[in-house]
Amino acid sequence: MMKNVYEEVGYFYEKETEEDLPISREWVEGYLRQNAWQGATDEELREIWHNIKMFLKYLEHTNADYLEEIPYQEYSRVIEWLAGHVKGFKATLKPVRRFFNVLLDFYRHLALKKVLADTTELEQAAKEIAGGDKVKLIDTGNLLFSRSSSLLAEEFVNVVGEVVEGLMMKLGNFFQQKEFNEDFQRALFLFAGPLNPIPEPEPGEFNMFWQEFWDYFLFDYRLLSNDEKPIKEFAQSSWNEFSVEERQVMEDLLHTEFTVFTVNRVLNPEWVECVNVFTDEVFNLPHPDFDYKGMKKMLFFGHVFSRETLLVNCITSIKLSANLCRRIKEETLRQKAIFDVQQPGATWAEFFGRHALAFRHTVDVLLNMAKLNVTPFDQMERTFPVIVQQREANEEVRKLFRDIMPEYGFSKHDQVLADRLWNDYCQMSPVMVRKAGAWAAAVIFSYALLNSPQGISAEKLASDLGVSTSSVYTNRDKLFKVLELVKYDPRYLSAEGLIYSLFTP
Repeated sequence: MMKNVYEEVGYFYEKETEEDLPISREWVEGYLRQNAWQGATDEELREIWHNIKMFLKYLEHTNADYLEEIPYQEYSRVIEWLAGHVKGFKATLKPVRRFFNVLLDFYRHLALKKVLADTTELEQAAKEIAGGDKVKLIDTGNLLFSRSSSLLAEEFVNVVGEVVEGLMMKLGNFFQQKEFNEDFQRALFLFAGPLNPIPEPEPGEFNMFWQEFWDYFLFDYRLLSNDEKPIKEFAQSSWNEFSVEERQVMEDLLHTEFTVFTVNRVLNPEWVECVNVFTDEVFNLPHPDFDYKGMKKMLFFGHVFSRETLLVNCITSIKLSANLCRRIKEETLRQKAIFDVQQPGATWAEFFGRHALAFRHTVDVLLNMAKLNVTPFDQMERTFPVIVQQREANEEVRKLFRDIMPEYGFSKHDQVLADRLWNDYCQMSPVMVRKAGAWAAAVIFSYALLNSPQGISAEKLASDLGVSTSSVYTNRDKLFKVLELVKYDPRYLSAEGLIYSLFTP
Protein backbone atom coordinates (compact mmCIF):
# COMPACT_ATOMS: atom_id res chain seq x y z
CA MET A 1 0.00 0.00 0.00
CA MET A 2 1.26 3.50 -0.80
CA LYS A 3 2.33 5.69 2.11
CA ASN A 4 -0.25 8.40 1.62
CA VAL A 5 -2.96 9.68 -0.66
CA TYR A 6 -0.58 12.04 -2.48
CA GLU A 7 1.46 9.05 -3.68
CA GLU A 8 -1.75 7.51 -5.03
CA VAL A 9 -2.55 10.73 -6.91
CA GLY A 10 0.99 10.91 -8.30
CA TYR A 11 0.92 7.27 -9.39
CA PHE A 12 -2.37 7.79 -11.22
CA TYR A 13 -1.24 10.84 -13.18
CA GLU A 14 2.22 9.42 -13.94
CA LYS A 15 1.46 5.75 -14.56
CA GLU A 16 -2.25 5.04 -15.02
CA THR A 17 -3.26 7.65 -17.58
CA GLU A 18 -1.71 9.03 -20.74
CA GLU A 19 -4.58 11.42 -21.45
CA ASP A 20 -4.62 15.20 -21.03
CA LEU A 21 -7.40 15.34 -18.46
CA PRO A 22 -9.51 18.47 -17.80
CA ILE A 23 -8.66 18.16 -14.08
CA SER A 24 -4.99 18.69 -13.31
CA ARG A 25 -2.95 16.91 -10.65
CA GLU A 26 -2.24 20.31 -9.08
CA TRP A 27 -5.97 20.98 -8.56
CA VAL A 28 -6.54 17.59 -6.93
CA GLU A 29 -3.55 17.84 -4.61
CA GLY A 30 -4.51 21.40 -3.60
CA TYR A 31 -8.04 20.26 -2.75
CA LEU A 32 -6.75 17.32 -0.71
CA ARG A 33 -4.34 19.57 1.19
CA GLN A 34 -7.20 21.92 2.04
CA ASN A 35 -9.17 18.99 3.46
CA ALA A 36 -6.11 17.85 5.41
CA TRP A 37 -5.72 21.34 6.93
CA GLN A 38 -9.38 21.15 7.97
CA GLY A 39 -8.68 17.93 9.91
CA ALA A 40 -9.52 15.14 7.42
CA THR A 41 -7.86 11.81 8.32
CA ASP A 42 -5.78 9.83 5.84
CA GLU A 43 -8.67 7.38 5.43
CA GLU A 44 -11.05 10.24 4.64
CA LEU A 45 -8.58 11.74 2.15
CA ARG A 46 -8.28 8.38 0.37
CA GLU A 47 -12.07 8.15 0.17
CA ILE A 48 -12.23 11.65 -1.37
CA TRP A 49 -9.52 10.71 -3.87
CA HIS A 50 -11.32 7.45 -4.71
CA ASN A 51 -14.42 9.39 -5.76
CA ILE A 52 -12.45 11.96 -7.76
CA LYS A 53 -10.44 9.21 -9.44
CA MET A 54 -13.66 7.48 -10.55
CA PHE A 55 -14.73 10.72 -12.20
CA LEU A 56 -11.31 11.10 -13.85
CA LYS A 57 -11.66 7.60 -15.30
CA TYR A 58 -14.99 8.60 -16.86
CA LEU A 59 -13.46 11.81 -18.28
CA GLU A 60 -10.61 9.75 -19.72
CA HIS A 61 -13.12 7.35 -21.29
CA THR A 62 -15.10 10.17 -22.95
CA ASN A 63 -12.08 12.32 -23.89
CA ALA A 64 -13.71 15.35 -22.23
CA ASP A 65 -11.86 18.66 -22.64
CA TYR A 66 -13.58 21.11 -20.28
CA LEU A 67 -15.60 20.56 -17.10
CA GLU A 68 -17.94 23.45 -17.81
CA GLU A 69 -18.99 21.89 -21.13
CA ILE A 70 -20.54 18.90 -19.34
CA PRO A 71 -24.34 19.36 -19.31
CA TYR A 72 -26.23 18.33 -16.19
CA GLN A 73 -27.87 15.41 -18.03
CA GLU A 74 -24.49 13.80 -18.70
CA TYR A 75 -23.90 13.21 -14.98
CA SER A 76 -26.57 10.54 -15.28
CA ARG A 77 -24.35 8.81 -17.83
CA VAL A 78 -21.46 9.21 -15.40
CA ILE A 79 -23.34 7.21 -12.77
CA GLU A 80 -24.33 4.52 -15.29
CA TRP A 81 -20.75 4.23 -16.55
CA LEU A 82 -19.30 4.00 -13.03
CA ALA A 83 -21.79 1.26 -12.12
CA GLY A 84 -20.70 -0.72 -15.17
CA HIS A 85 -16.94 -0.12 -15.04
CA VAL A 86 -15.84 0.53 -11.45
CA LYS A 87 -15.63 -2.52 -9.23
CA GLY A 88 -17.71 -2.16 -6.09
CA PHE A 89 -19.61 0.96 -7.20
CA LYS A 90 -23.38 0.57 -7.19
CA ALA A 91 -25.92 3.08 -8.49
CA THR A 92 -27.70 3.19 -5.14
CA LEU A 93 -28.41 6.26 -3.06
CA LYS A 94 -25.58 6.16 -0.51
CA PRO A 95 -22.57 5.78 -2.89
CA VAL A 96 -24.15 8.07 -5.52
CA ARG A 97 -24.88 10.79 -2.98
CA ARG A 98 -21.36 10.45 -1.55
CA PHE A 99 -19.91 10.77 -5.07
CA PHE A 100 -21.88 13.96 -5.75
CA ASN A 101 -21.04 15.43 -2.34
CA VAL A 102 -17.31 15.02 -3.02
CA LEU A 103 -17.62 16.32 -6.57
CA LEU A 104 -19.70 19.32 -5.53
CA ASP A 105 -17.25 20.28 -2.80
CA PHE A 106 -14.35 19.88 -5.23
CA TYR A 107 -16.08 22.02 -7.88
CA ARG A 108 -16.81 24.75 -5.31
CA HIS A 109 -13.15 24.66 -4.28
CA LEU A 110 -12.17 25.17 -7.93
CA ALA A 111 -14.71 27.99 -8.24
CA LEU A 112 -13.17 29.79 -5.24
CA LYS A 113 -9.77 29.42 -6.92
CA LYS A 114 -11.28 31.02 -10.10
CA VAL A 115 -10.60 27.80 -12.04
CA LEU A 116 -14.31 27.23 -12.64
CA ALA A 117 -16.78 30.00 -13.33
CA ASP A 118 -19.99 28.00 -12.85
CA THR A 119 -21.07 24.94 -10.83
CA THR A 120 -24.81 25.08 -11.55
CA GLU A 121 -24.87 22.12 -13.99
CA LEU A 122 -23.40 19.76 -11.40
CA GLU A 123 -25.61 21.17 -8.65
CA GLN A 124 -28.73 20.58 -10.76
CA ALA A 125 -27.61 17.03 -11.59
CA ALA A 126 -26.90 16.20 -7.93
CA LYS A 127 -30.32 17.51 -6.89
CA GLU A 128 -32.24 15.61 -9.58
CA ILE A 129 -30.29 12.35 -9.36
CA ALA A 130 -29.52 12.01 -5.63
CA GLY A 131 -31.71 14.63 -3.95
CA GLY A 132 -34.64 12.32 -3.16
CA ASP A 133 -35.08 9.06 -1.30
CA LYS A 134 -33.70 7.00 -4.21
CA VAL A 135 -31.48 7.48 -7.24
CA LYS A 136 -33.35 8.97 -10.19
CA LEU A 137 -31.34 8.92 -13.41
CA ILE A 138 -32.04 11.63 -15.98
CA ASP A 139 -33.37 10.83 -19.45
CA THR A 140 -30.46 11.79 -21.72
CA GLY A 141 -32.58 11.82 -24.86
CA ASN A 142 -30.22 9.47 -26.70
CA LEU A 143 -31.74 8.45 -30.02
CA LEU A 144 -29.87 5.16 -30.18
CA PHE A 145 -30.82 3.47 -26.95
CA SER A 146 -33.25 3.61 -24.12
CA ARG A 147 -32.81 1.53 -20.97
CA SER A 148 -36.54 1.67 -20.30
CA SER A 149 -37.73 0.48 -23.69
CA SER A 150 -36.91 -2.74 -25.52
CA LEU A 151 -37.86 -1.46 -28.98
CA LEU A 152 -37.07 1.77 -30.76
CA ALA A 153 -40.05 3.58 -32.20
CA GLU A 154 -40.32 3.22 -35.98
CA GLU A 155 -39.89 6.95 -36.58
CA PHE A 156 -36.71 6.92 -34.46
CA VAL A 157 -35.35 4.01 -36.50
CA ASN A 158 -35.98 5.95 -39.70
CA VAL A 159 -34.29 9.06 -38.31
CA VAL A 160 -31.27 7.09 -37.12
CA GLY A 161 -31.04 5.28 -40.48
CA GLU A 162 -30.95 8.57 -42.37
CA VAL A 163 -28.37 10.04 -39.99
CA VAL A 164 -26.10 7.00 -40.24
CA GLU A 165 -26.37 6.95 -44.03
CA GLY A 166 -25.33 10.59 -44.18
CA LEU A 167 -22.44 9.98 -41.80
CA MET A 168 -21.21 7.03 -43.86
CA MET A 169 -21.10 9.25 -46.95
CA LYS A 170 -19.04 11.85 -45.09
CA LEU A 171 -16.82 9.18 -43.58
CA GLY A 172 -16.11 7.58 -46.95
CA ASN A 173 -15.17 10.93 -48.47
CA PHE A 174 -12.97 11.74 -45.47
CA PHE A 175 -10.83 8.60 -45.74
CA GLN A 176 -10.48 8.90 -49.52
CA GLN A 177 -8.10 11.79 -48.96
CA LYS A 178 -4.54 11.10 -50.11
CA GLU A 179 -3.14 11.51 -46.61
CA PHE A 180 -4.80 8.22 -45.62
CA ASN A 181 -3.59 6.11 -48.58
CA GLU A 182 -0.67 4.59 -46.68
CA ASP A 183 -2.87 3.83 -43.69
CA PHE A 184 -5.50 2.19 -45.88
CA GLN A 185 -2.96 -0.11 -47.58
CA ARG A 186 -1.34 -0.99 -44.25
CA ALA A 187 -4.73 -1.77 -42.69
CA LEU A 188 -5.64 -4.01 -45.62
CA PHE A 189 -2.39 -5.94 -45.27
CA LEU A 190 -2.82 -6.39 -41.53
CA PHE A 191 -6.47 -7.40 -41.85
CA ALA A 192 -5.90 -9.96 -44.62
CA GLY A 193 -2.86 -11.35 -42.78
CA PRO A 194 0.65 -12.08 -44.10
CA LEU A 195 -0.41 -15.36 -45.75
CA ASN A 196 -3.73 -14.33 -47.27
CA PRO A 197 -4.36 -12.31 -50.46
CA ILE A 198 -7.24 -9.85 -50.61
CA PRO A 199 -10.15 -11.88 -52.03
CA GLU A 200 -11.49 -11.38 -55.51
CA PRO A 201 -14.94 -9.76 -55.79
CA GLU A 202 -17.04 -12.90 -55.54
CA PRO A 203 -20.66 -12.39 -54.42
CA GLY A 204 -21.19 -12.79 -50.69
CA GLU A 205 -17.62 -13.54 -49.65
CA PHE A 206 -16.27 -10.26 -51.03
CA ASN A 207 -18.99 -8.22 -49.35
CA MET A 208 -18.40 -9.90 -45.99
CA PHE A 209 -14.65 -9.31 -46.25
CA TRP A 210 -15.13 -5.59 -46.82
CA GLN A 211 -17.84 -5.26 -44.19
CA GLU A 212 -15.55 -6.83 -41.58
CA PHE A 213 -12.56 -4.83 -42.85
CA TRP A 214 -14.35 -1.50 -42.41
CA ASP A 215 -15.44 -2.55 -38.94
CA TYR A 216 -11.79 -3.23 -38.10
CA PHE A 217 -10.46 -0.11 -39.82
CA LEU A 218 -12.84 2.33 -38.17
CA PHE A 219 -12.91 0.94 -34.63
CA ASP A 220 -9.64 -1.00 -34.09
CA TYR A 221 -6.95 0.20 -36.50
CA ARG A 222 -4.43 2.79 -35.24
CA LEU A 223 -3.34 5.57 -37.58
CA LEU A 224 0.34 5.89 -38.42
CA SER A 225 0.64 9.58 -37.64
CA ASN A 226 -1.02 9.85 -34.23
CA ASP A 227 -2.01 6.33 -33.04
CA GLU A 228 -5.67 7.37 -32.98
CA LYS A 229 -8.49 5.13 -34.18
CA PRO A 230 -9.96 6.36 -37.50
CA ILE A 231 -13.45 6.84 -36.08
CA LYS A 232 -12.03 9.25 -33.50
CA GLU A 233 -9.90 11.06 -36.11
CA PHE A 234 -13.00 11.51 -38.27
CA ALA A 235 -15.06 12.80 -35.34
CA GLN A 236 -12.42 15.28 -34.17
CA SER A 237 -11.76 16.61 -37.67
CA SER A 238 -15.41 16.92 -38.73
CA TRP A 239 -17.29 17.65 -35.49
CA ASN A 240 -18.16 21.25 -36.38
CA GLU A 241 -19.76 20.03 -39.63
CA PHE A 242 -22.11 17.56 -37.92
CA SER A 243 -25.76 18.21 -37.17
CA VAL A 244 -27.06 17.69 -33.63
CA GLU A 245 -28.40 14.26 -34.62
CA GLU A 246 -25.10 13.29 -36.23
CA ARG A 247 -23.24 14.27 -33.09
CA GLN A 248 -25.51 12.02 -31.04
CA VAL A 249 -24.80 9.09 -33.33
CA MET A 250 -21.06 9.80 -33.38
CA GLU A 251 -20.97 10.00 -29.60
CA ASP A 252 -22.31 6.45 -29.44
CA LEU A 253 -19.96 5.19 -32.14
CA LEU A 254 -17.01 6.63 -30.22
CA HIS A 255 -18.03 4.61 -27.16
CA THR A 256 -17.94 1.17 -28.78
CA GLU A 257 -15.72 -1.59 -27.43
CA PHE A 258 -14.51 -4.79 -29.05
CA THR A 259 -16.29 -7.55 -27.16
CA VAL A 260 -16.16 -11.36 -27.29
CA PHE A 261 -19.34 -12.88 -25.92
CA THR A 262 -21.79 -15.75 -25.80
CA VAL A 263 -25.55 -15.73 -25.32
CA ASN A 264 -26.47 -16.84 -21.81
CA ARG A 265 -30.26 -16.87 -22.01
CA VAL A 266 -33.30 -15.41 -23.74
CA LEU A 267 -34.94 -12.67 -21.70
CA ASN A 268 -37.98 -12.15 -23.94
CA PRO A 269 -38.76 -12.20 -27.69
CA GLU A 270 -36.78 -8.99 -28.22
CA TRP A 271 -33.76 -9.32 -25.93
CA VAL A 272 -31.11 -11.85 -24.94
CA GLU A 273 -28.69 -11.84 -22.02
CA CYS A 274 -25.02 -12.04 -23.06
CA VAL A 275 -21.79 -12.73 -21.18
CA ASN A 276 -18.36 -11.33 -21.99
CA VAL A 277 -16.10 -14.38 -22.35
CA PHE A 278 -13.09 -12.70 -20.73
CA THR A 279 -14.53 -10.37 -18.07
CA ASP A 280 -17.80 -12.22 -17.22
CA GLU A 281 -19.66 -8.92 -17.65
CA VAL A 282 -23.37 -9.50 -18.29
CA PHE A 283 -25.22 -7.26 -20.74
CA ASN A 284 -28.32 -7.33 -22.93
CA LEU A 285 -28.56 -7.18 -26.73
CA PRO A 286 -31.39 -7.42 -29.27
CA HIS A 287 -32.37 -10.98 -30.10
CA PRO A 288 -30.18 -12.19 -33.02
CA ASP A 289 -31.61 -14.13 -35.94
CA PHE A 290 -30.88 -17.56 -34.45
CA ASP A 291 -32.97 -20.10 -32.60
CA TYR A 292 -31.97 -20.51 -28.96
CA LYS A 293 -30.21 -23.86 -29.43
CA GLY A 294 -28.20 -22.36 -32.28
CA MET A 295 -27.24 -19.32 -30.23
CA LYS A 296 -25.94 -21.47 -27.38
CA LYS A 297 -23.37 -22.96 -29.76
CA MET A 298 -22.14 -19.64 -31.14
CA LEU A 299 -19.30 -17.31 -30.25
CA PHE A 300 -19.88 -13.65 -31.13
CA PHE A 301 -17.30 -10.90 -31.43
CA GLY A 302 -17.37 -7.33 -32.64
CA HIS A 303 -18.26 -3.89 -31.35
CA VAL A 304 -21.06 -3.11 -28.93
CA PHE A 305 -21.98 0.10 -27.17
CA SER A 306 -20.20 0.41 -23.86
CA ARG A 307 -23.50 1.69 -22.49
CA GLU A 308 -25.14 -1.59 -23.54
CA THR A 309 -28.21 -2.62 -25.49
CA LEU A 310 -27.40 -2.18 -29.19
CA LEU A 311 -25.11 -3.78 -31.76
CA VAL A 312 -23.18 -1.55 -34.13
CA ASN A 313 -21.81 -2.19 -37.57
CA CYS A 314 -20.65 -5.80 -37.87
CA ILE A 315 -20.82 -8.66 -35.36
CA THR A 316 -19.09 -11.89 -36.43
CA SER A 317 -20.42 -15.23 -35.23
CA ILE A 318 -18.92 -18.72 -35.42
CA LYS A 319 -20.19 -22.14 -34.42
CA LEU A 320 -17.92 -23.74 -31.89
CA SER A 321 -17.48 -26.83 -29.80
CA ALA A 322 -16.56 -26.67 -26.14
CA ASN A 323 -13.02 -27.67 -27.10
CA LEU A 324 -12.68 -24.90 -29.70
CA CYS A 325 -14.03 -22.35 -27.24
CA ARG A 326 -11.42 -23.47 -24.71
CA ARG A 327 -8.65 -23.26 -27.32
CA ILE A 328 -9.66 -19.74 -28.38
CA LYS A 329 -9.72 -18.60 -24.76
CA GLU A 330 -6.31 -20.19 -24.02
CA GLU A 331 -4.68 -18.55 -27.01
CA THR A 332 -6.14 -15.15 -26.15
CA LEU A 333 -5.03 -15.46 -22.53
CA ARG A 334 -1.49 -16.08 -23.82
CA GLN A 335 -1.68 -12.98 -25.99
CA LYS A 336 -2.94 -10.98 -23.01
CA ALA A 337 0.01 -12.30 -20.96
CA ILE A 338 2.38 -11.13 -23.71
CA PHE A 339 0.76 -7.69 -23.63
CA ASP A 340 1.05 -7.61 -19.84
CA VAL A 341 4.84 -7.81 -20.17
CA GLN A 342 4.75 -4.57 -22.15
CA GLN A 343 1.92 -2.95 -20.20
CA PRO A 344 1.69 -4.50 -16.71
CA GLY A 345 -1.80 -4.62 -15.25
CA ALA A 346 -3.53 -3.94 -18.58
CA THR A 347 -7.29 -4.46 -18.65
CA TRP A 348 -9.05 -6.51 -21.29
CA ALA A 349 -10.41 -3.29 -22.78
CA GLU A 350 -6.84 -1.98 -23.11
CA PHE A 351 -5.65 -5.25 -24.64
CA PHE A 352 -8.42 -5.37 -27.25
CA GLY A 353 -8.03 -1.63 -27.81
CA ARG A 354 -4.55 -2.43 -29.12
CA HIS A 355 -4.80 -6.02 -30.39
CA ALA A 356 -8.39 -6.86 -31.39
CA LEU A 357 -7.14 -7.91 -34.83
CA ALA A 358 -4.88 -10.55 -33.26
CA PHE A 359 -8.02 -12.16 -31.83
CA ARG A 360 -9.68 -12.21 -35.26
CA HIS A 361 -6.61 -13.87 -36.79
CA THR A 362 -6.40 -16.37 -33.93
CA VAL A 363 -9.95 -17.54 -34.58
CA ASP A 364 -9.22 -17.78 -38.31
CA VAL A 365 -6.05 -19.82 -37.76
CA LEU A 366 -7.76 -22.24 -35.36
CA LEU A 367 -10.64 -22.74 -37.77
CA ASN A 368 -8.66 -23.06 -41.00
CA MET A 369 -5.04 -24.03 -40.28
CA ALA A 370 -3.59 -27.15 -38.70
CA LYS A 371 -1.62 -25.41 -35.96
CA LEU A 372 -1.34 -26.93 -32.51
CA ASN A 373 -0.35 -23.63 -30.94
CA VAL A 374 -1.12 -20.25 -32.49
CA THR A 375 0.49 -17.90 -29.98
CA PRO A 376 4.22 -18.30 -29.23
CA PHE A 377 4.46 -18.74 -25.49
CA ASP A 378 8.05 -19.88 -24.98
CA GLN A 379 9.05 -16.38 -23.85
CA MET A 380 6.54 -16.38 -21.02
CA GLU A 381 8.96 -18.52 -19.00
CA ARG A 382 11.83 -16.07 -19.55
CA THR A 383 13.22 -13.77 -16.89
CA PHE A 384 13.69 -10.36 -18.43
CA PRO A 385 16.45 -7.98 -17.34
CA VAL A 386 15.27 -5.62 -14.60
CA ILE A 387 15.32 -2.02 -15.76
CA VAL A 388 16.15 0.56 -13.11
CA GLN A 389 16.06 4.19 -14.24
CA GLN A 390 19.56 5.54 -13.59
CA ARG A 391 20.24 8.10 -16.29
CA GLU A 392 18.69 10.03 -19.15
CA ALA A 393 18.85 8.28 -22.52
CA ASN A 394 20.83 10.19 -25.14
CA GLU A 395 18.36 12.70 -26.60
CA GLU A 396 20.21 13.25 -29.89
CA VAL A 397 19.94 9.55 -30.72
CA ARG A 398 16.30 9.52 -29.69
CA LYS A 399 15.42 12.52 -31.85
CA LEU A 400 17.21 11.02 -34.85
CA PHE A 401 15.42 7.68 -34.86
CA ARG A 402 12.03 9.21 -34.10
CA ASP A 403 12.46 11.68 -36.97
CA ILE A 404 13.44 9.05 -39.53
CA MET A 405 11.12 6.18 -38.54
CA PRO A 406 8.03 7.60 -40.34
CA GLU A 407 10.04 7.60 -43.59
CA TYR A 408 10.35 3.81 -43.21
CA GLY A 409 6.63 3.33 -42.60
CA PHE A 410 6.78 3.09 -38.81
CA SER A 411 3.90 4.43 -36.75
CA LYS A 412 3.84 6.80 -33.80
CA HIS A 413 3.36 3.81 -31.52
CA ASP A 414 6.40 2.13 -33.09
CA GLN A 415 8.37 5.23 -32.15
CA VAL A 416 7.17 4.89 -28.56
CA LEU A 417 8.30 1.26 -28.38
CA ALA A 418 11.64 2.00 -30.05
CA ASP A 419 12.12 4.82 -27.56
CA ARG A 420 11.50 2.36 -24.73
CA LEU A 421 14.08 -0.03 -26.20
CA TRP A 422 16.68 2.75 -26.36
CA ASN A 423 15.90 3.97 -22.86
CA ASP A 424 16.11 0.45 -21.42
CA TYR A 425 19.48 -0.11 -23.06
CA CYS A 426 20.81 3.17 -21.68
CA GLN A 427 19.83 2.08 -18.16
CA MET A 428 21.53 -1.30 -18.56
CA SER A 429 24.72 -0.01 -20.13
CA PRO A 430 26.39 3.43 -20.07
CA VAL A 431 26.66 4.62 -23.67
CA MET A 432 29.45 6.72 -25.09
CA VAL A 433 27.78 8.21 -28.18
CA ARG A 434 30.35 9.28 -30.75
CA LYS A 435 28.05 9.13 -33.76
CA ALA A 436 24.38 9.48 -32.90
CA GLY A 437 23.43 8.22 -36.36
CA ALA A 438 25.10 4.85 -35.75
CA TRP A 439 23.02 4.27 -32.63
CA ALA A 440 19.79 5.66 -34.15
CA ALA A 441 20.17 3.32 -37.14
CA ALA A 442 20.88 0.39 -34.81
CA VAL A 443 17.74 1.07 -32.76
CA ILE A 444 15.54 1.15 -35.89
CA PHE A 445 17.30 -1.90 -37.37
CA SER A 446 16.91 -3.88 -34.13
CA TYR A 447 13.27 -2.88 -33.65
CA ALA A 448 12.45 -3.99 -37.20
CA LEU A 449 14.21 -7.34 -36.66
CA LEU A 450 12.11 -7.95 -33.54
CA ASN A 451 8.79 -7.29 -35.26
CA SER A 452 8.94 -8.57 -38.82
CA PRO A 453 10.38 -11.58 -40.67
CA GLN A 454 12.18 -9.48 -43.26
CA GLY A 455 13.37 -6.52 -41.15
CA ILE A 456 14.74 -3.52 -43.05
CA SER A 457 18.01 -2.75 -44.83
CA ALA A 458 20.94 -1.88 -42.59
CA GLU A 459 22.75 -0.54 -45.63
CA LYS A 460 19.99 1.96 -46.44
CA LEU A 461 19.75 3.06 -42.83
CA ALA A 462 23.50 3.60 -42.70
CA SER A 463 23.40 5.61 -45.93
CA ASP A 464 20.46 7.75 -44.79
CA LEU A 465 22.14 8.55 -41.48
CA GLY A 466 25.64 9.00 -42.86
CA VAL A 467 27.34 6.19 -40.95
CA SER A 468 29.04 2.90 -41.81
CA THR A 469 27.03 -0.28 -42.16
CA SER A 470 29.45 -2.07 -39.85
CA SER A 471 28.71 0.39 -37.03
CA VAL A 472 24.98 -0.37 -37.37
CA TYR A 473 25.63 -4.11 -37.03
CA THR A 474 28.04 -3.60 -34.13
CA ASN A 475 25.59 -1.51 -32.16
CA ARG A 476 22.76 -3.91 -33.05
CA ASP A 477 24.77 -6.72 -31.46
CA LYS A 478 25.26 -4.65 -28.31
CA LEU A 479 21.52 -3.94 -28.03
CA PHE A 480 20.64 -7.61 -28.49
CA LYS A 481 23.23 -8.82 -25.99
CA VAL A 482 22.58 -6.38 -23.16
CA LEU A 483 18.76 -6.47 -23.40
CA GLU A 484 18.70 -10.21 -24.24
CA LEU A 485 16.48 -9.51 -27.24
CA VAL A 486 14.86 -12.29 -29.26
CA LYS A 487 12.43 -12.38 -32.19
CA TYR A 488 8.96 -11.09 -31.25
CA ASP A 489 10.20 -9.91 -27.87
CA PRO A 490 7.07 -9.07 -25.84
CA ARG A 491 8.67 -5.97 -24.29
CA TYR A 492 8.80 -4.20 -27.65
CA LEU A 493 6.20 -6.12 -29.66
CA SER A 494 4.13 -4.06 -32.11
CA ALA A 495 0.70 -4.87 -33.54
CA GLU A 496 2.40 -6.09 -36.72
CA GLY A 497 4.85 -8.14 -34.69
CA LEU A 498 2.12 -9.96 -32.78
CA ILE A 499 0.23 -10.77 -35.98
CA TYR A 500 3.39 -12.00 -37.74
CA SER A 501 4.12 -14.23 -34.74
CA LEU A 502 0.73 -15.96 -35.05
CA PHE A 503 1.60 -17.11 -38.58
CA THR A 504 5.17 -18.17 -37.79
CA PRO A 505 5.69 -21.96 -38.09
